[in-house]
Amino acid sequence: MPALPLALTALRHRDYRWLWSGTFFSTASQWIQQATLGWVVYDLTGSAALLGAVLGVRAIPMLLLAPVSGLVAERFDRRRALALSQIAPAAASFLLAALLALDAVQIWHLFAFSLIGSSGMVFERTLRSTLVFDVVPRAEAANAIALNTIAFSVTRTLGPALAGVLIALLGPAWNFAIQGVAYAGVAASVLMIQVRVRAHPRKPGTAWQSMFAGFRFAATNPITRVIMIVGLVPPLLLIPSFSALMPVFAADVFATGPTGLGLLLSAVGAGGIVGGVLAATLSRYECVGRLQALSLLLFAACIIGFGLSTHMAVAVVFLFGAGMAEMVLASSNHTSLQMSAPEAIRGQVTSLLPMFPAFISVGSFGAGIGAEMVGVRTVVVVFAVLATLVMALAWSRSRSYRELRMSSLVAGS
Repeated sequence: MPALPLALTALRHRDYRWLWSGTFFSTASQWIQQATLGWVVYDLTGSAALLGAVLGVRAIPMLLLAPVSGLVAERFDRRRALALSQIAPAAASFLLAALLALDAVQIWHLFAFSLIGSSGMVFERTLRSTLVFDVVPRAEAANAIALNTIAFSVTRTLGPALAGVLIALLGPAWNFAIQGVAYAGVAASVLMIQVRVRAHPRKPGTAWQSMFAGFRFAATNPITRVIMIVGLVPPLLLIPSFSALMPVFAADVFATGPTGLGLLLSAVGAGGIVGGVLAATLSRYECVGRLQALSLLLFAACIIGFGLSTHMAVAVVFLFGAGMAEMVLASSNHTSLQMSAPEAIRGQVTSLLPMFPAFISVGSFGAGIGAEMVGVRTVVVVFAVLATLVMALAWSRSRSYRELRMSSLVAGS
């Protein structure tokens, strides 16, 4: 079978097509929102510190509400819960649009909006990821998750650019109003999905105990523990190199200004799109541990190459490779994390995924301090070398991870 049809296997299922279209518009809204919110904060305050604070508070719901989202995924109708998770972000978007139109926005409104939007995103990501297993056969779940990474990569590339166009043409108020409509559309698309009713007997233990079942399983299961460690390496050590330090490279290293910054970020996004297609094509690759190890090592090598680049064109090539490796690794890692969990607690284990982006803030904080102390090039290279060492240690110490196979994940063994 040709590579492209193989990469699109999961789209033959009607309900997954509805789920995937919702994923596309939801992630697009989130990327447009991030760019627009940053513009409004800086335009209102002129403070880079407040800009970082408003965007940074999103990590709080990611960490605090993740266990609750897992409980919801296991104990309630996932389809309806996902639709409901879009109501608060939609309402907040419409309200902020009205405040902007009336020129009545204050900084606390933007903090509140950031917290509400992030809270909805936590539930949305957990419920959407868990729903994949309700709309496609288990053997095609890896392909379905890989296709979600394509939607993420495309919207990450186009979303900020579209936000800039919308701000220029319509203004930020209409931008947030459009986001509100998009969230409402996502909720409507989810309700078009038809899933079988799940019979879940009442599990022993309190809701509090159930919320942390995913943490306990990830900490005690040998394979899942290593998958979690490998999955945390990029947000802590690799992604901050282009999510936090890219403006420094654009301004001080390559002296290209905003235009160069856009080019560098676009290179990562373009690589992510190619990586998403590659991940979908490799979704049935048998040696899961090997695929993740090679992807992480390629990711780290590209970041090192980027950090050492003296020319803009060379940096763009390395960032393209980094974006590609990031998506292959993320798709495989997220798939294996969910499929390694027993069906009874898969929702709780899946709820760990929204926490991963929160660690980008931790990594960005360390990268920023390191850049001030030893220089931006040095900290990028050092972080990437540390990522390589962590991967080497995980690979050498865990035989079960080295021998992890897709067939065993599909079989649930």
